[in-house]
Amino acid sequence: RLPIGYRMGHIPNALALDPTREFFVYGNGIADLAALEAIANALGARGIANDSPIIIYDEWTGQLAAITFWVLQSSGHRDVKILHGGWAVWKNANAPISRESPTIAPADYRARADTATRATAEWIQENSARPDLVLLDVRTADEYRGGHIPGAVNLPYDAALDLQTQTFKDAATLRDQLITVGATPEKEIVVYCAAGARSAHSYTMLKLLGYPRVRNYDGSMNDWFRVRGLPLE
Repeated sequence: RLPIGYRMGHIPNALALDPTREFFVYGNGIADLAALEAIANALGARGIANDSPIIIYDEWTGQLAAITFWVLQSSGHRDVKILHGGWAVWKNANAPISRESPTIAPADYRARADTATRATAEWIQENSARPDLVLLDVRTADEYRGGHIPGAVNLPYDAALDLQTQTFKDAATLRDQLITVGATPEKEIVVYCAAGARSAHSYTMLKLLGYPRVRNYDGSMNDWFRVRGLPLE
């Protein structure tokens, strides 16, 4: 969650972390994933070790939690879970709330890049002809029609959400939506959007469904078109 939300109340013993500040660097309107050392330092400063189980939650549609989930997986952390429904579910359950920050003993975190979780423009160009690859554009239908990476299919990220509760729809519905656009579990799925946030949400959804091969193109259209000027369809 954002810092102000954390200060107003949080799950007891929860640690504050804003992934948009801790895990990314910014320049020319583009957000780039921070170096592994910076990610490791942010985690270690919060007392998180490589073998620490992590449960993530936020108070929006799950995007901040999803970004954190993807960054942790891309940094080699595997014991990661998400509180489905996040802060709203916790509050609605009348569960305990704290305004106290826990005492932290810093840890020595060693991040290790998992390259199988991330796609780059070069990787997409080299692999786009593979019959087992699906490029999944999770922007709105209007954004998709305005130009997309050649060969990509469209399934907006929020099609996965129950808009009243901001939680994921049931697994059977999600699988049916994905199958409709050809994103079946035996294929490798690359998700992208405009800047990598919505695609992190879809990455998380796919991993929670058990899809084994999923990559987030975190540079997304900002990198593909704005920076590199690569072709659109």
